Amino acid sequence: MEQISIPLNDETASLYLRANREKKRKAEFLVNFWLMDFFKSRKKAKNELFEIMDEIGAIAKSNGLTPEILEEILTEIKNEKK
Repeated sequence: MEQISIPLNDETASLYLRANREKKRKAEFLVNFWLMDFFKSRKKAKNELFEIMDEIGAIAKSNGLTPEILEEILTEIKNEKK
């Protein structure tokens, strides 16, 4: 298992340092699990967003939307907001 260093606020660090071996083991397990879920979920969500955007782009293209038409639409929307 690789070890890393993560800054903690003083109270959290103190509580961890004073904890018994079993509590430290449980905390390490929970932090490890939480970090893994946090980083994998964000990557997965980002990938899913790009997949959806690609699908929308393909549908728009198949319906005749060109970059020029899209630019016109966006310009109209921008002008309406003024």
